[in-house]
Amino acid sequence: MTLQQLTINKTPPILGGFGKATKGAVSLNFGRSGGENCDDSCPYHPRSTSAHASVEAARCYAATCESRVDRQQLAAKLDRHESTAAAALIDAARVEFAKKAARGVVPWFRFSSFGSVPKTVPANFRALCLEVIAAGTPIHLPVEESPKVSRYLAAVGDIVAVRASVAAAYFNAYDGACSTVIGSMADDSPRERVALAVKAAKARTAASGRKCVVCPAVAATHLRTKSKAAKCGNCCACADSSVDIVYPVHR
Repeated sequence: MTLQQLTINKTPPILGGFGKATKGAVSLNFGRSGGENCDDSCPYHPRSTSAHASVEAARCYAATCESRVDRQQLAAKLDRHESTAAAALIDAARVEFAKKAARGVVPWFRFSSFGSVPKTVPANFRALCLEVIAAGTPIHLPVEESPKVSRYLAAVGDIVAVRASVAAAYFNAYDGACSTVIGSMADDSPRERVALAVKAAKARTAASGRKCVVCPAVAATHLRTKSKAAKCGNCCACADSSVDIVYPVHR
């Protein structure tokens, strides 16, 4: 499918929002979580081949979310995106983003609030990143730990924090910007998950010498606190390649 077809058929907007973000933030998704873009070596993949996958760890919260009855519209959009050429999605996203930026500051740009980036870096991916950066918008680019990380580092690592999503067992040893998920939905209360995440962040810093923080958006939800700072776009840690992130496990 081409950008022309997307325009003629009046397909709904390519960019979307997401719950953890501040008002005006946008996301670009290329398909389903656990879909054709997601590497099955990821320990959170529904069909994970990782040695560190388990009944709990292999639970992809995004895939679970997409399957909910009240998320049918989201699932349909992700299906459309997965069946559309990534370059066409990016071209459409560039047009939409330019219009939004012309109306005011876009506080945050998130790749893959669902699903993952394509296995091969689209030729126009860097152009989109450059345009977003030129508008003063921070970028969150998560990539499951796989050969894809090296490809995206080569393509945009000089301008964007390419953040590897790493299994907890590898987290302290990983060299570079990364994130992990800590805790058990079955065995740990929300408050316990936050405490475990704080402990993991301290251990990562001690092992690597790098700053590591707990995602304030997830922590605030778990602790039932409200803070404007606990929103993506107000917190920009994920866009900083010198900072690592721990997410308390969540749905």
